[in-house]
Amino acid sequence: SALEGRFIGRHPIRPAANTGRLWHDAVGMPRSGRQFPQSAVDLAVVGGGIHGLFAALEASARGWRVALFERDDFGSGLSFNHQRTVHGGLRALQSGQLGKTAQQIGERRAWALMAPQLLRPLPFLFPTDAALMRSRLAVGSALRVYDWVGRNRNLGVPETLHLPPSRIASRAETLQLFPGLADPSVTGSAIWHDYQVRHPDRLNWLVALAAERAGAVLFNHTEVVEVIREGGRLAGVRVRRGVSGEVADVLATRVLLCAGSGTPGLFARFGLRQAPLLVRASNLLLRRPALDLALASRGTSGRVLTATPWSGCWLVGTFQSDAPVEASSPGPSTGDIEAMIDEANVAFPTLQVRPRDVLLIHSGLTPAVIRGRRAELLPDSRVLTHAADGHAGVFSVIGVKFTTARLTALEALRVMQLAGQRHRPDQPYDRGPQLLPHASVEGAEASLRAASMAAGVTLDEDVYAHLIDWYGSEAGDVVTLSAAASRLQRLAPSSPVLDGEILYAMERSRALRLGDAVLRRTRLGTAGHPGHIALDAAADVMTAALGWSVEQRATEIADVERRYQVRGPAPEG
Repeated sequence: SALEGRFIGRHPIRPAANTGRLWHDAVGMPRSGRQFPQSAVDLAVVGGGIHGLFAALEASARGWRVALFERDDFGSGLSFNHQRTVHGGLRALQSGQLGKTAQQIGERRAWALMAPQLLRPLPFLFPTDAALMRSRLAVGSALRVYDWVGRNRNLGVPETLHLPPSRIASRAETLQLFPGLADPSVTGSAIWHDYQVRHPDRLNWLVALAAERAGAVLFNHTEVVEVIREGGRLAGVRVRRGVSGEVADVLATRVLLCAGSGTPGLFARFGLRQAPLLVRASNLLLRRPALDLALASRGTSGRVLTATPWSGCWLVGTFQSDAPVEASSPGPSTGDIEAMIDEANVAFPTLQVRPRDVLLIHSGLTPAVIRGRRAELLPDSRVLTHAADGHAGVFSVIGVKFTTARLTALEALRVMQLAGQRHRPDQPYDRGPQLLPHASVEGAEASLRAASMAAGVTLDEDVYAHLIDWYGSEAGDVVTLSAAASRLQRLAPSSPVLDGEILYAMERSRALRLGDAVLRRTRLGTAGHPGHIALDAAADVMTAALGWSVEQRATEIADVERRYQVRGPAPEG
């Protein structure tokens, strides 16, 4: 196979006693060249969302041996289902938490240093009225404190990502910025800026790639089924790989659970306490032309909702259930979706949302607490130790914020005594935010032009712009590989995504399933159903490379189709 041997791990893993066959990936393809560590790793991370990926990155950057296992795909849980923004902690300021606000502003700046190509400044507008706490005077005073706390927000940040000071706008300017805001009680608005993550799925993968380049070995579609103990001491974890069902024992001196919505199930299976409650959090991507600013308003629940522009449409949320739900809870029901639409229309009446306007629902389970009689999102991430449960060496991250995921990972390393360098344990290792691989456009155009000339191809303008926008400095590599495989055709006439990008996703970005490639390694399906033509063409590329049967191909397409809850026929093109 063209893919065989490309993903060789650095640290092998011993097979379980009852296994003697080759490992297989999640689609049944032999991968004898992709080895697991035979010697013990210092840290086995369970879960490949943003918190687990950062834990793997920061630990491996300090010289520790790390293996990460994700039962689905990297960034496929809440790290896929979030609102695509990096916030500066303005809500924390409302409750007087200046330290927390400063922390989030600092991490917002860290993201700008790590991934400048994948962020953009986005203005947020919140209407003011005559109520005391929502008056122009009160809100303006809060914004002045906010800007003072964040006075270093642009330090070292590329000029294109500099965030301007917050301000109060008059009623006339507010109506000019948001013409449909007809509420007579509106006296003006508060305007501040945060970052929008332009391509969050690409960003998740680049954190994974950075972890690999630092020395970690990462495995998707690999589930941890048991914590192994020998003589009362932690020995490692037992993992099961994809549909093959084969198992292996991974030797590890520490285990960190970063399993997101899978955390309660793992706690129950391993006999751990303090499992978090979960609520369902959802966002609706709506077929409605968007302004180039985000709006904030209260819905019927009393919670603040935001409507942010995304791929020319509105992304509205975050909606959440009022009561805890089970980890096995299915996605939102028709009634849940209708309730979300009703709440969106209360918060943003000018949108006039209808069920058929829903292009995509981002929905996942997130940790919660009970306040009064209602479940609310857990306000801060937590790092738990499980020695009291008889599991010394096992730790958990209960992660709640994408913005502060790096800080949470650093706290986990501190708790696990992995914060220092492995070879110099007596000296703390202070490693600030580093530029992620391919997260800059520096040199991207020159590389892409050179690759195109070497391949003897001329790219359409929209394809050229798309490759720079999504891949940054990796764009030239995509064209080189695609040209060598004679795959430089659009997947559909209306899409700038090339069939070679699907091949690249498999060969260079660990896409093992159709959903991995369509939803997370390319932009093909990130903003709604890509259309049957494009989806079939992508499936054809993977079928040719992986030898899928007719039945497997149909299963892969059906799995992707289930991800979309479209209120009408999917587009053909």
